[in-house]
Amino acid sequence: MRLALTAAAFLAVAITAGITPAVAQKSKDTLRLGLNDPFIVMTNYHYSGDEAANFNRGIYESLIAYDERGKKWVPWLAKSWTRVNPTTLEFDLRDNVTFHNGSKFDADDVVATINYLKDPASTVLFKQRYTWIDKVEKLGPYKVRIVSKEPNATDMQIISYRFSMWDAETLAKHTDKEDYGRLTPVGTGAMKVAFMDKNKGVMIEAVDNYYGDKQYFGAKVKRIHGVPMPDRQTQIAQLLTGGIDMIRGASQDDARELGANPNLEVTHSNVLNLYYMGFDTKGRSGSNLFSDARVRKAVWMAIDRDAIVEYIIPGGSKVAEKGEALCFKTTMPECNPSIKLPKFDPEGAKKLLAEAGYPNGIEYTYTVTAPHRAIAEAISGSLLKANIRASVKPVPLSVYRKDQGDGKVQAWSTVFPTGGHPDASNNLNTLLLGVFDQYYGDEDLKKLLDAGLKEFDEKKRAEIYHKAYDMVNEKAYLYPLSSIPNSYVHTKEVRVLDNPLFAGETGVTDYAWK
Repeated sequence: MRLALTAAAFLAVAITAGITPAVAQKSKDTLRLGLNDPFIVMTNYHYSGDEAANFNRGIYESLIAYDERGKKWVPWLAKSWTRVNPTTLEFDLRDNVTFHNGSKFDADDVVATINYLKDPASTVLFKQRYTWIDKVEKLGPYKVRIVSKEPNATDMQIISYRFSMWDAETLAKHTDKEDYGRLTPVGTGAMKVAFMDKNKGVMIEAVDNYYGDKQYFGAKVKRIHGVPMPDRQTQIAQLLTGGIDMIRGASQDDARELGANPNLEVTHSNVLNLYYMGFDTKGRSGSNLFSDARVRKAVWMAIDRDAIVEYIIPGGSKVAEKGEALCFKTTMPECNPSIKLPKFDPEGAKKLLAEAGYPNGIEYTYTVTAPHRAIAEAISGSLLKANIRASVKPVPLSVYRKDQGDGKVQAWSTVFPTGGHPDASNNLNTLLLGVFDQYYGDEDLKKLLDAGLKEFDEKKRAEIYHKAYDMVNEKAYLYPLSSIPNSYVHTKEVRVLDNPLFAGETGVTDYAWK
């Protein structure tokens, strides 16, 4: 407690006095970013940490990209493509691309990467993202064919957002394939890894003579150094004294207080990361508390969403987007369920609990990812008005994922990157099927989601997912609180730009100097 008070006191004095940070690294073209969650694995296939993903976006590339602002497909590693039939796509690859280690990119790399991802023996995260593929074929040095097991209306989207190409020769050398991202994180992107160390952090640097479209993918600074600083107060102290140039993911309070310093600026980027709450409706955790939809609805009704968004979520209501389902209209115009979320009504929640057999309220364990503890505690405080006692259990992401997979969580919350693949199938299938099927197992919902994956007509797909969103809301399966904007606090020499491709996220290639 004494340490926290000391840091807080330092922050107050620094802001009041207008302490001037030491000379930033603009002259060296090295932007220093404080890391909340130090990592030593640089791949989204084996490690899903938010900060690692932030760096991944500049290092690895897919065959195609989708311009969410212009609503069009953009060539990336593939220069053109053809849909042969509902289950077959062919891609003509660029012949002028090399990996960061000097290896030439070609069809062999695409085949090796996809075969590894869909291999039943491979231990990649979110396996269902890749197992829909039946086979991948090399048609020539720079031409490949991808064949799905059955029609998949989202095949192009999944390939663009989820398939990062690896160097086949490097991959083959690793017995443990996770070592690709740990020991040899080589991609074809605009930035490459200079070093990665649990103590020194991560340094990435711009690739000379990058082949790609710099408007979409180019690096804006020469080097970015991710400096390990898990303690937020240490980050603040280093920012104020010139040890780093930027912190990412600042809380509402920190952003407000630091923004008062005349030498610093705050940039709120609404990256459409969705903070949501889930429940064990099947009693997998050993408790049947949430098997009753009335109990789940009572929890929803006891959440003062407007107040939490305004005072706890970074940027408040001016930046954050509150959806009525597991989606946002910013990237999904069809996100308009007929069954809306209930209004804040703690007395109504008490009545529902009494009807369900809990006249004295309920109590349960609420497992959350550690960086989002403040939001969870605000929700827990709101629930008390309806005699709902949620004991917040903040854990590291690795523990969170393991406990979920083992069926041990009773109720949970974290952030889901809806901007990382803005399609209804991504949000619904990821959060209700796969590892989560043990907590829901709703056969009617599964049929709807399966139909949505096979429907290529956009109007009909929208109707299917409209029904799915309504079903999720009616049964109170997953509560969508709001988006969690990324709040950057940085020196006045730094700019955080809007990503030219993605309306719902930013990454290392969006950092620039003024």
